Amino acid sequence: MDELARETFKIRFIKLTLLLNAVVLFVAIGAFVLVFFRDSLTGIAAGLGLLAAGVITYMYFSRFYQQTKEWLEANAGTGPEKH
Repeated sequence: MDELARETFKIRFIKLTLLLNAVVLFVAIGAFVLVFFRDSLTGIAAGLGLLAAGVITYMYFSRFYQQTKEWLEANAGTGPEKH
C-alpha cells in the first residue's frame, strides 16, 4: 500500500470510527431518555428522535463501511510493503 492509499485509509478509518461512536451514543442516549422520561410526551418524542437518528446514522455507516471494505480489498496489494 503506497503512502497516498495509507493516508486515505487512515481518513476512512477515522470517519468510520466517529460514525460508529455516534450510533452508539444516539442509541444509548435515546434509550436513557425513553426509560427515565417516559411519562412526558416530550421525553418520548426526544427518545424516539434520538433512536431514529441512530438508525439513520447506522445506515450511512453501513454503506460507507461496505465502500471502504471494497476499496481496501482493491488497494491492499498495491505498492511496496513496509514492515
